[in-house]
Amino acid sequence: MRPLPAVCLLAALCSALAQPPTSPVVNPRGVINAYTQQPAPSPVAPGGIVWINGINLGPAAGWIADPNSPLPTQALDPPIEVRIGERAIPLYSVTPSRIVAQIPVDTPQGVTQIVVRRGEQQSAPARFTVVQPSPSIATANGLGFGSAGTVSGNALTIRASGLGQTEPPTAPGALPAADTPASPRIPVRAYVGGLPAAVTAQLSNNTPGVFEISVELPPAAQPGDAINLYSGNNAGNRVALNSLAAPRIDYLPFPRAVGNLRALTASDLHPGYLVLTGPRGDDGCWPSLLVDFASKKTADIPGCQTAAAAQLLTPFMASNDGSALAALAGPADGDATTGISSKVTILTPTAEPRDVDLPGKAATLAAGAGGTFNAILPGTPVRIAQIDPATGEVTEPNLGGVGVPGIGGGGGGAVINLNNFEVDLGDGVKELVSAPINLGQNQFGVAAVDSLDTPTKAKFAIVNAQGQPQRTVNFPDGWLPLLSPTQQAPGQGGGMAGPGGPGGPVALPGGGIVVARFRGTALLDAASRQVYLIVRATDKSKDGFLRIPVQAGQASEIHAFADSRFAASCTAQTRTFTLELARRLAVPISPTPETLIRTACGASGFVTLDFATRRLSETNLPGQGQFNVTGNAANDVNDYVYGANTDPAQQGRSDTIYVFDGVTNSAFRLDLPPEISSFANVNAFPAMGILYAQATSRTVGDAGIVVFDLENANARLLPTPAGFASVQPMTIFPATRKLIARGTRTEPAATQFLIYDLVSGDLQIIANPEGVSFVGQAPNAAPQPGQQAQQQPALQNVNPKSNAVTAVGFDAQRRPVGVLLIRSH
Repeated sequence: MRPLPAVCLLAALCSALAQPPTSPVVNPRGVINAYTQQPAPSPVAPGGIVWINGINLGPAAGWIADPNSPLPTQALDPPIEVRIGERAIPLYSVTPSRIVAQIPVDTPQGVTQIVVRRGEQQSAPARFTVVQPSPSIATANGLGFGSAGTVSGNALTIRASGLGQTEPPTAPGALPAADTPASPRIPVRAYVGGLPAAVTAQLSNNTPGVFEISVELPPAAQPGDAINLYSGNNAGNRVALNSLAAPRIDYLPFPRAVGNLRALTASDLHPGYLVLTGPRGDDGCWPSLLVDFASKKTADIPGCQTAAAAQLLTPFMASNDGSALAALAGPADGDATTGISSKVTILTPTAEPRDVDLPGKAATLAAGAGGTFNAILPGTPVRIAQIDPATGEVTEPNLGGVGVPGIGGGGGGAVINLNNFEVDLGDGVKELVSAPINLGQNQFGVAAVDSLDTPTKAKFAIVNAQGQPQRTVNFPDGWLPLLSPTQQAPGQGGGMAGPGGPGGPVALPGGGIVVARFRGTALLDAASRQVYLIVRATDKSKDGFLRIPVQAGQASEIHAFADSRFAASCTAQTRTFTLELARRLAVPISPTPETLIRTACGASGFVTLDFATRRLSETNLPGQGQFNVTGNAANDVNDYVYGANTDPAQQGRSDTIYVFDGVTNSAFRLDLPPEISSFANVNAFPAMGILYAQATSRTVGDAGIVVFDLENANARLLPTPAGFASVQPMTIFPATRKLIARGTRTEPAATQFLIYDLVSGDLQIIANPEGVSFVGQAPNAAPQPGQQAQQQPALQNVNPKSNAVTAVGFDAQRRPVGVLLIRSH
C-alpha cells in the first residue's frame, strides 16, 4: 500500500480540527486510482476504481459490500455516500481512513470533484482526472507495477478496470447477466515482449467494475517481458510477465567489422530488434544493418533506404506502440515538395522484410497511432497513406481539412491554420499576442495589440476560425498584456528558446535569440467560462490578471498583484502552472518588472489565483530564496511546482530545490544530503512523485544520483559505486521502478550500465561482455592539433516501454564490436 504524503495528512488533520469531530475529511491528494496507484491528480478511466483517503470517513468497524452482488450507493446508518456532483456512486468498502468506490462509466472526462457525505456532514471536495478508457492493471504487489496476472499453460489472466462501457451495457456497480458475457466496446490489444498477443476481455461475474482479460502468450514469451495492454490506442500502466531475479544480459558480436555507425533505431516494444545505420552515401541511400536477438543474427538490409532530408542520421523510424520499423525505399526520385518514393520498406520481428506500395510518392514517413505508419504525400491537399505493418494494408484516411487544432478550452471540432491566421479588431489593433483559445462552437478567444514594440492599445476578442470578430472587449485603462521580451540581457551568452508547437518559438530576422510567436499569456478556466490574461500596469507598478467572461453581458475585472509584484518575465515565454487539485493558477513572481531575457530568470515566490473564489494569494520561498524559471529549470509534477536555485556562474549546477505545493499553497526547500555539494540535470518521474539528478561532490556525477521525494519532502543519495568516477542517470523503467544509469571508470577507461532499484535501494552493476570497454557511446577521440573533438553518436536505446536497454559495445580502441541487450529485472 502506497503511504499518504505526510504534508497532505497534516493538511487534512488541520482541516478536520476546524470541523465537527464526525465530519468526513478527504485528503486533497487522497483520491487515487486503486490499481495503478498513480499519485494525485490520479487519472482514472470511466468505470475505474478509486481509493478515497482521509479521516472520519466511516466507523471503526468498517463496512464491505456483499460479495457477488451489485454495489450499493449508500452504506450504513447514518448513510455514507460518495458523490460526483449530485450523483452518489457505487461503494466497495468503507473504513475510517479509506473508501473504495467505482467511477460510473458515463462520467464525463476532465478534472472531477468528489465529496464524501456521512449523514448530514460533508467533506470539502477533492479532485482527480477522468480520462479516456485505458487499462488499469492489478499487480501482484498492489502498487501498480511489477508482475501482473497468473499464468496457466500458454494463457495469462489479468485483472483490470477502466475499459469503459460494455456490450451489452452494464450499469455502474452492476454485474453482467450470468448467461450473457459483457465485453468492452473499445477493442483491447496486447503485446508481450513486444509481440502481438491474442486477447479477450470480459466483465467479471463476481466483482463489479473488474475485467478479466485473457492473453494468449506468444511462443517466444519469457519471464520479465513487458506487458503492454491498450484500450484502443490508450496504454495501461506498465507491468511485467512474472519477474526476473536478476537482469538478463545477451550479447551479439558483429561477424565482421562494421565501420562507421551513426544511428541506432530500436523497436518501440520488442527488445533486441533494431537497425544500425551508417553515413548516407552519394546515391542518397543509408547502408543499414538489421540486428535480431531472437534469431541471434545480424544482416545487411537489402536495397536502398532513403529520406528527403540528407542531414538525418537514419531514414528508419519505429512504430509508436508497436514492434515494426520502416523507411522509405529508394533510390530517391524527386524532392520534398514532390515526394521521393512510392514504396516503404517494413521490418517486423515475426516476418521477412517487405516493400509496400503507396498510392503516390511520399515526402516523409511518420509514426501513426496504434503501431501504424503514415506516409505523407505532398500536393494540394496533402494526403496521408496509413500503413498497417502487420498486413501491409494501405489506406487513406479522410483528413477533413488540414489545420492546427485550436488551443485550450472545450471542444467544438473547429481548427485554425495558424500559418495565415490574422485578425483586425479595429483601432489599429491587429497584432496577435495570445494563441487562440478554443471556446467551442467554432469560436476562439484572442488578444491583440496595436504594436508589438510599443503597444498603447489592446483588445480581447471572440472570433471565428477565419479570424472575424464576434465580440470585442477593450483592455481597461492603464493596463496592457504582459509581453515576453525579445532581447537578451547583456552578458547572457547564447540564445534562448521558448516552448515549441503552435505559437511556439520563431527565429528573429538575422538569427540570434528565439522568441515565442505569441508573446502574451491567456488561459481559459473551462469550469467557470472565464478567460484570464496576464497584464502589466502601464506605469510598471504591478502586474495582474485581466478576467474576461466568455458570456456577453458580464463585466471584466482586473485582479491586481500587490504593489511591486510582477510575473517573472525574463524568459522567452511567461511561465504559468495550472494546479488541478486546488483549481488554481500559479505564476512565479519577481520584485522587478523584467524586460530582458536572462539565462537564469529568478523568481522569489508565487502568486496564485483561485478560480473558484477569484482571489489572489502570495507565497514567498523560504529564506528569501530564488529559483530559476527559464525553460525546463522549473516544472510541475503532480501539482508540486519545483525549481532549482541555478547560479549562472556555477555552469548549471544547483544546491537547493525549492518546491511549491499547489494544494496547501505553501513552499519548502529540499536540501542536499551532506555528501553532495551540488546537482545538475534534473528529471522527473511523476509515477513516484520524485525528481532525480546527477549528484556532485567535485565534478558532475561523481557523487552518484540524488533523488528528491516531493511528497515526503526529503532527499536521498544513490551513491557512485566503488571503482567508478561518475554516474549519469538515463531513465526510470515504470514496470519495475528501476533507474538505469551509465557509470564511467577511469582506470582502465570504460563505461558500464548500472541498475538502481528505487524501492529497495539495491544496485546491480552490469558486467561488459568480453572485449567490450564502452557501452552506448564511444568516448571522443583526442582531436588533432588546431581541431575540435568530434562528438560521437549515442548508439543506445533505453526503453521504458520494453523494460530493456539496447546498446552498441565498443572495444578499447573505440571500434564497434557488437550489441548488448539488457532486460531489467
